[in-house]
Amino acid sequence: MRDVIVMGAGVSGLVCAKALSRSGFKVTVLEKARGVGGRMATRRIQDTWVDHGTQYLTVRGSVFERFIQSLQAKGIVREWTRSVYRLDAEGLHEPPPDEICSRYVCPEGMTALAKHLAVGLDVQLKQRVVRVEAGGNAWQLITESGQQWSAATVVSTLPAPQFLTLFESLLAADRAFLEAVRSVEFHPSLAVMAGYPADRSQVIPSAWQAIECPQDPILAWIALDSSRRSLGRAVPVAEPVFVLQSSADFARQYLEGELDQAGLQMLTQAAQLLAPWLREPAWWQVHRWRYALPSETLGVSCLTTTLASENSPLTLLCAGDWCIGPSVESACLSGLAAAEQLTKARKDRPVGQI
Repeated sequence: MRDVIVMGAGVSGLVCAKALSRSGFKVTVLEKARGVGGRMATRRIQDTWVDHGTQYLTVRGSVFERFIQSLQAKGIVREWTRSVYRLDAEGLHEPPPDEICSRYVCPEGMTALAKHLAVGLDVQLKQRVVRVEAGGNAWQLITESGQQWSAATVVSTLPAPQFLTLFESLLAADRAFLEAVRSVEFHPSLAVMAGYPADRSQVIPSAWQAIECPQDPILAWIALDSSRRSLGRAVPVAEPVFVLQSSADFARQYLEGELDQAGLQMLTQAAQLLAPWLREPAWWQVHRWRYALPSETLGVSCLTTTLASENSPLTLLCAGDWCIGPSVESACLSGLAAAEQLTKARKDRPVGQI
């Protein structure tokens, strides 16, 4: 039996597991996917890789700033751009001065950050938890394959709706905890990854590197993803690759529908907004994000509850960007806060860093 099981190998779960491991806990991370990262997602496609989830990192606080600086020193993270242009019916607009700030990316794909965090951790992939039981002195997590994992403490970094599916019936006595989790809502998103012939790179304005579309009914974001791959290279990547992300309302129309149809509409919209040739990529794929960004967060670092059992109370914590706010920094700080809470309870000393 482990001391702690962390559910989810996104950045929040990995930061939590890393901090707990440093403090002497025996930790296992269970991840349903084939790789780590969660929404820090990179897909290998057409001899390149594309970031179809989280698009960049920004820094606000000193703890995350030190973390980013350490990643920069290792070459994992680089500054990508300071300007995100805004696109509306009147065209492209430069950002106001107060919105100009460093946006960081991983040139080798955003999952590089998660892979760095996962080094040295016991991360079990393709472990989708389908049932949770509580009894004796441990939580019992049963996976789709029938494997069972046990721990006295569980830290869940799952999106709130997925967490409720597994734990709601067990936590009926803690109404305040459940009401808090139920209050969290998520926006969905669709992401189109599209590659174009190398000669198109000659007609791409620098402003197309990062564009937000706050008023558009179909698109929310347009990015020249291949510009990330060129960071630190003597010769830029030749073939341009774009990532389009949809508005939440458009994504809701296709959550259970035909993704290719949605993707064609998104490409058509980009062509109408920027240039006709964007409608006809050499290759393209679509990905559905059911829980892309929390629309409502709790404003707390993490949530904690306990469940009475035969021997001693079983501890359960929730962490993630839906606790503090919708950013990678918030997700990291939430995971760190969960680890710090457990560490203080055990040793009465803080964790303090990612």
